[in-house]
Amino acid sequence: MKTTSAAQRDFNRDAELAYWRGVHAIGRLGQHDFDHYQRLLEMGYDVYQAYPRANEEQLYKVLQDSYHRHQPALAVPWDEARWLVRHAWHHAQLH
Repeated sequence: MKTTSAAQRDFNRDAELAYWRGVHAIGRLGQHDFDHYQRLLEMGYDVYQAYPRANEEQLYKVLQDSYHRHQPALAVPWDEARWLVRHAWHHAQLH
């Protein structure tokens, strides 16, 4: 499903991760160590950038497939992971 187009979803990944690290530091992200959330954010950003023409529903499908492939190593449940990545995509679009 990877698209090869000129369309790009450019954003500053380091700045986005710093933003979410700050959200976690003030207790507004969840109970897991930030490393667990960072792994999900990286996965979500990879999907987001790999499929620039995909709509949100298509992105969720790819994200879910990736999540289930890596699930044994992930401590964050799918519903929480989906919520986080959705908000991260929206935040990246705005900044």
